[in-house]
Amino acid sequence: MDRSNDIEELAELVAEEHWESERVNPVEIAAASGITFNFGHYDDSFDGYLECKSRKFHIYINLDTNKMAEAPRARFSFAHELGHYFLDWHRCALERGAPSHGSKADFVSPNVVEREADSFAASLLLPRNRMKQEAASKITADEVRRLAHRFGASLSATAIRCARLNLNSLIVMRWTGAGRAWCWSSSDMAEKTRNRAFRQIDRIPEASPTRATLERQRPESIGIRGTTLSTWFPSIRAGSSDDSILLEECISLGPHGALTLLRLAD
Repeated sequence: MDRSNDIEELAELVAEEHWESERVNPVEIAAASGITFNFGHYDDSFDGYLECKSRKFHIYINLDTNKMAEAPRARFSFAHELGHYFLDWHRCALERGAPSHGSKADFVSPNVVEREADSFAASLLLPRNRMKQEAASKITADEVRRLAHRFGASLSATAIRCARLNLNSLIVMRWTGAGRAWCWSSSDMAEKTRNRAFRQIDRIPEASPTRATLERQRPESIGIRGTTLSTWFPSIRAGSSDDSILLEECISLGPHGALTLLRLAD
């Protein structure tokens, strides 16, 4: 069952109810909801953890993986755990005695429950209506950085929201040293590609900004480069009518890899 619309609408309602002067504050939402919490050091076992005991909820946020309490990653981890609370089918399962488990941020889990909490977190921190009011007409790497700073969200979550809200014809991918971790697109691009991009790093053109970023080349050597849809997606035949001309940009995530942004050429 696809609950994505229900999740986004609920997150939007919660965000608007608790919106402060500049952005959502997950800590204030927890406090207003009677959820206790703490920030502590738990090695790399989880990013966030929601515990239910005697129908009382407590959120743990791991400073070993999230660094600082106000860091975008920590805010996302906190919002993710709020997703487990506000989504009725998640909360009720915990109240009935389902075991709690630690969560990892950044849309990497194959578990549908974790993906739903990720979706809630992104929609909470980056509400649809406010994003559409705030975003520029062209979604570039610089615009993703600006929106991430404006809303206090991670670069990954911001890029995905830009694509899923169809702010532009846009494809975003995250790469690690092991290859492509995920791919999200605006609806027009997803219809063409089903988001089934190449996974291997060696399929990325050597001259591309993404390859340069992953190989830690000098930042000044990384810019915008022309490319084609078939370069990234095996289902697109080179030179066909579906083989759109794109512009590629890349955002470094430091030790966490890189984000590729592909948009239609102007």
